[in-house]
Amino acid sequence: MIPVIFSTGSLHTFGLARIFRWVAEAGYDGVEVMMDDRWDTHQAEYIELLSREHGLPVIALHPPLGRGLWGVDDDETLVRAASLAARVGARVVVAHPPAGRDLESWRDGVLERARSEGVCVAVENLIPQIERRFPFGSRRVGCYLPEHLRDIGGVTLDTSHCAASGVDILQALSALTGQLRHVHLSDSRLEGGDEHRLPGQGKLPLRRFLRELGSTGYGGAVSLELRPRALGAPEEEKIRYRMRATLEYVREGMEGVWLRR
Repeated sequence: MIPVIFSTGSLHTFGLARIFRWVAEAGYDGVEVMMDDRWDTHQAEYIELLSREHGLPVIALHPPLGRGLWGVDDDETLVRAASLAARVGARVVVAHPPAGRDLESWRDGVLERARSEGVCVAVENLIPQIERRFPFGSRRVGCYLPEHLRDIGGVTLDTSHCAASGVDILQALSALTGQLRHVHLSDSRLEGGDEHRLPGQGKLPLRRFLRELGSTGYGGAVSLELRPRALGAPEEEKIRYRMRATLEYVREGMEGVWLRR
């Protein structure tokens, strides 16, 4: 059975303790901790405490989108996040490739350092960036098409990022099956933005995507990465209802695959 987990980034406007409690009550299989500008998301002891209290494994860790609280650059932040993930037992670290830098040199340098911490560092597909030109030709700085990720090793596939990039999620899944280590699931109305809507409230073929994902023998987790407003924030009753309904949607989407195994 593919674990269905919940990214704390989906409710980043709330405290980590409350999110863990809601995730446990909703019945998810674990959490993805999104690091942000709070020490709660950077400290192994506290994350482990919440994990034990709520019986929720921390399956993935997402480094901060900015510099975080360590006061170091993005490269060192990724390496430290990988070390933190190893301490809390997370299987996967989601990595954002740096904007405006050559992917090959980043892969062979910083990414390799982070992976040497002993965890899977899975590079996420992002949305299009401007291709920069250098004296001896253009270097690949975008990281949104499956072919951009072909030589990067393990990847995280984000369905909302696919939609914002004009990439078909089924084609991306097929192209990246051998490299796929983690999935960020959400929906989109396909209007050009990075929407992170509730599954079933957009136009992406998520049911088919989930069925095909299960049939590939995928060994990672499906992580719900949504916008707080999509979940009904700040209304607690609405949030908790939508968390349960979303979990049911995803599990039903893969149910036929589970039964055939």
